[in-house]
Amino acid sequence: MYEPPQQEERIGCRDTLVLTRAVFAVVLPPLLALLGVLTAVVVAMILFARHPALALLPAGGLAIGVYLFAKWEQGRFRRPDV
Repeated sequence: MYEPPQQEERIGCRDTLVLTRAVFAVVLPPLLALLGVLTAVVVAMILFARHPALALLPAGGLAIGVYLFAKWEQGRFRRPDV
């Protein structure tokens, strides 16, 4: 009796969406961080043109952002008890 060869299962739309979401989950946070830093640099340059002391505002914002990110990471990864 003749049996046709088994066809490979085609990737559906749902699988494609899952892969797309996984790629964006990896790429999007660094891209947003890069855009945020570039925006802060441009704002600092504009504020520096107004008054040099105003250029410290974006630098302070970046420092606060890095501090909050570090605290968030500490909460996610607890230090093992020695």
